[in-house]
Amino acid sequence: MAGVTSPASVRQSVLVVDDSNLLRGILREELEAEGFEVHLAEDGPQALEMARDLRPDVVLLDIGLPGMDGYEVCRRVKSDAATAEIPIVMITALNELKDKLAGFEAGADDYLTKPFFTKELLARLRKHLRGRESIQASRRLGQSYLEMLFGIGSTITSPFKVDDDVEIILRQGLAAVHATKGAILLLDQEQGDLEIRGTLGCEGSTDARVGDRHRISDKLPVVDADAAGPVGIRIYEDLERHVAFVPMVSKEKLVGGIEIFLGERRGRLTVNEQKLLYALASQAAIFLANARLEREVRSMFLNIIVSMAGAVDAKDAYTHGHSLRVARMALIVAQEKGMPREELEPLLLSAILHDVGKIAIPDNILKKPGRLNKAEFAIMKGHPMAGAKMLQHISALDNVIPGILHHHEYWNGSGYPHGLSGELIPLQGRIIHIGDAFDAMTTDRIYRTKTDVAGAVAEIQKHSGHQFDPILVECFLQAHRSGRVHEGMPHSTPALHELIDQIR
Repeated sequence: MAGVTSPASVRQSVLVVDDSNLLRGILREELEAEGFEVHLAEDGPQALEMARDLRPDVVLLDIGLPGMDGYEVCRRVKSDAATAEIPIVMITALNELKDKLAGFEAGADDYLTKPFFTKELLARLRKHLRGRESIQASRRLGQSYLEMLFGIGSTITSPFKVDDDVEIILRQGLAAVHATKGAILLLDQEQGDLEIRGTLGCEGSTDARVGDRHRISDKLPVVDADAAGPVGIRIYEDLERHVAFVPMVSKEKLVGGIEIFLGERRGRLTVNEQKLLYALASQAAIFLANARLEREVRSMFLNIIVSMAGAVDAKDAYTHGHSLRVARMALIVAQEKGMPREELEPLLLSAILHDVGKIAIPDNILKKPGRLNKAEFAIMKGHPMAGAKMLQHISALDNVIPGILHHHEYWNGSGYPHGLSGELIPLQGRIIHIGDAFDAMTTDRIYRTKTDVAGAVAEIQKHSGHQFDPILVECFLQAHRSGRVHEGMPHSTPALHELIDQIR
């Protein structure tokens, strides 16, 4: 007779507890012939120890045992969290109703009286093993749900990382069905088609490629309505191509889909795999829809920030685009330094807003066609404090204010407003200071004409360690050597979306 093995080809184990050497021997021979791994115990204490150490898949337990009867063994096994879920089948000569009730009250899962037929015992064993495997499979499925959803939710944190997000979702989908090749597609609402935004394992010339576009009906023929209509989540399996497509739907609207290449020998998806993919698609659609909304809100917020900076530019035509150019240079220096991406967005905002306090500076000083006198310069020096004060009540900008307040501090302590020196100056301020100086030197001002990029680079290098952070100056020089800082920069002003792309 064929042996009974688990899907992983690991034999299921049975602990036989009986004080009869003869019965233990018979059961061992019968069960091993059926493919089980058999362990033997002859008394209660030994049974408890083996149950804790071996964690068998099922226990066959006699009642009349030396040292501790089977009822007590059963109670203790079931009261221990480590062994409570092991099925226990009591096998005993006691066949009165009170004995059976006592066994079930102790926690037994089944009760079989001696003498018994081996076939009946095997049938009951297999029933309990199937139930145990079903419970374990459900737990594994639930654990997979949690791991998968945590894997998505803990990584989708930035409105600018949609391409990273889709790769994470795709990776989770492939892991759910043990596949290695797939693609993720997002709906282009304007074009009405699906665009491939990420792939894994696609390396051949005929494989999916990022940027490829497909009609919805090519990937999901079961959806008859257009993309604007209600869509249900239904996995479509193309048996000829060995491909499964899982639509991502949020509020009955198609967001995109996960395409998984199962392979010729893989066969159809199992019920549990479909459940995992349904859960993944549902949650991914929600995350992506929320991320899209967050990006729209964030974009609106950034445009308001740029408008605030533009209000300063509007007061002085000579500084038009200054803040965006400073922001561009600040990001270049920060990236050369290796600043992590999560710190680049606050730096970007701080650089764009670094001169916002100049709104409070009188026009006769801001637009004076010559150098400022001592009293006028004292008023001009108030713009960092004014800018920080303007924004101090906006909690979302708390990590932006240091760059605004301290972008005129000098490395040697001779700057303003607080005369900080060295690393006491916040990093944002030190970085923005270089970008501010570079743009000031390479653009025309009322009181002087511009210099070329090479001259500005030389000037910043000359004042390294006095006006500027020497480490940041070296980052700036490296960017110049690599061509990131070049002669054409003063003649172009980046758009906001270009700066956002720069920090992705």
